[in-house]
Amino acid sequence: MLGSLARWLRMIGCDTLYAKGWHDSRILEEAESARRIIVTRDRGLFNRARKRGLDAVLVSDNIVEALALISTKYGIPLEVAPDRSRCPVCNSPLRRTAKEEVKGRVPPRVYEHYDEFWVCSGCGQVYWRGGHWRGIEETLKEARRWAEKLRARRRR
Repeated sequence: MLGSLARWLRMIGCDTLYAKGWHDSRILEEAESARRIIVTRDRGLFNRARKRGLDAVLVSDNIVEALALISTKYGIPLEVAPDRSRCPVCNSPLRRTAKEEVKGRVPPRVYEHYDEFWVCSGCGQVYWRGGHWRGIEETLKEARRWAEKLRARRRR
């Protein structure tokens, strides 16, 4: 339901479990036992979580609005800092690595043009600040603007 949001949360450093295909009861049990926050678009799940005293956030399907709401509610910076980011695929921490370690694991042109690389400690995926970085930054910039609007409304 919120796989894209889960990837964004991981990129900004949040330990994010994506419970695709889980029944609501399992999500509630996991949140309770692991003290996790439930992020959902499902109003029924949100209400059941709140009745059980669990921390839950009801979001829209708009990534920018959802990121802004979560950032505002929990004080999470809306920025990607690869040294504290998690793998968007598997949620494991990333670690900075020497350029030589990724030789042959990234396209030759990438190896030639970039010097900073991070490797997922879980699945081994290699990351760098490539051409897609501008789009990531633009989305987060928009989310920061939205978050500021939310904070301004709360101050009124």
